[in-house]
Amino acid sequence: MVDVLVMVEGALDAPRSLSPTSAGTWRQCELKYALSYLHGWQEGATLPQLIGNTAHRAVELLYGLEPTERRRDVASQLLRVALAEEAGRDEVSELVDRTADLAAQVSAAGENALDGLFALEDPTRISVDPGGLEVAVRADLYGVPVRGRIDRLYDAAGAYVVADYKSGRVPRPEYTAKAFFGLWTYAAALGAADPDRVLPDRIELLYLIGRERLARPVVRAVALEHARNLARIWRQILTAVQRTAVTARTSRLCDWCAFDSVCPARTKAPLPRVGSDEHTALVGALGLHRRDRATVAHVLERVESPGERQEPEEAAW
Repeated sequence: MVDVLVMVEGALDAPRSLSPTSAGTWRQCELKYALSYLHGWQEGATLPQLIGNTAHRAVELLYGLEPTERRRDVASQLLRVALAEEAGRDEVSELVDRTADLAAQVSAAGENALDGLFALEDPTRISVDPGGLEVAVRADLYGVPVRGRIDRLYDAAGAYVVADYKSGRVPRPEYTAKAFFGLWTYAAALGAADPDRVLPDRIELLYLIGRERLARPVVRAVALEHARNLARIWRQILTAVQRTAVTARTSRLCDWCAFDSVCPARTKAPLPRVGSDEHTALVGALGLHRRDRATVAHVLERVESPGERQEPEEAAW
């Protein structure tokens, strides 16, 4: 593993908020975060993403029905509706055009995921209403503006549960804690946003294709420490923006990174400075898409510098 400090040409806009995905990207590689969230580069749609989005949407539609209507045959009908929705998105058009049997592949994987859902639970017995599906979360954790969306909030025999669906493989035991990063973020955010600081009772990962449910009780001390960790990440990001310097951090995940061939830590040949017109041209040649400045401005905003931010007292949340 090699860490390389990368100076970025030009000013960086500070991020408007932090999500579990963006925080996870920062922890994985600061350069990947900067290129993805500050410069606005996006990878094209992939088949696994389309499968995951379609399965998520089908499950959302299923739980939007009355409990007695949540049958397996109805779920298959909703999967077809979800596939039509997802495949019709502009950002998926290139994937649709270059994948001849895309609908068949997504349908087969989606049916497998729905089989997994019905193996893990009886949807007719799940107490969730439409307001508990795809729940937008907004909260400040020690000065960090956290934003995100929860797949499902529901009542499990009196327990307040946060659940997230996964269409990927079940993580090995040594990676399980990392898999819960997003749900701990949401648990802490829900507690901070609640007037009485009430935390969920449990967080759950439902691996649909893997047919496994992973669950953890929510402990206040753990949620607080997670919130503090997010605050540390946020301060690191703001400092990097101020200094226009980030670390390119290598790992086994580099082999799947869209920026691998234009990363100073992975390429032996000299590269133009990140953020320069020359480097931007190299990234664009990889077939990535870049949000225009108006779109980026919609998700970014100026924030005060790290030195100006006052950290609230712990009792405040």
